[in-house]
Amino acid sequence: MTVRCLIALLACCCASFAHALTTDKDQPIDVKADYAMVNQQDQVSIYTGNVTIDQGTLHIAADRVKIITSGNDVVQIIASADAGSARKAHYEQQPDDKQLVKANADKISYLVQEQRLHLTGNARLERQRDSFQGQLLFYDIQQGVVNLSRGDDQSVHISIQPRAKP
Repeated sequence: MTVRCLIALLACCCASFAHALTTDKDQPIDVKADYAMVNQQDQVSIYTGNVTIDQGTLHIAADRVKIITSGNDVVQIIASADAGSARKAHYEQQPDDKQLVKANADKISYLVQEQRLHLTGNARLERQRDSFQGQLLFYDIQQGVVNLSRGDDQSVHISIQPRAKP
């Protein structure tokens, strides 16, 4: 399969990826961790040890999470796994179209206002039964666009399942 055919196939399949549940942003953010450091002046908070973040259907879990704010708005959430940890940083959210999106990687940067995910290191994104894997993965939540890059000695892996006929 040529690169152009693969890109066209991905564009068709990923077009069904939709916005995050619109009511999530109106829900409170609940953070749990073993340790927290909140710097109001720099508008940065860092959480370590069994961190979980929940807001509506949004769920993030990691060994370490950094939250960057501007005023009263969350700008970026950076979730990462500790070096040598068997656990990956994890993101999941229920979009308006009711299909849960899950992502795992060594590091996940969620650009909240831009509605983008940047996954680095053993990145995997799943929706329905489709999956996308690579060392570097960019996912535009709003547009449903996935961009993948491979590692030095690896290729990207995409698994697209047939859709049920109506």
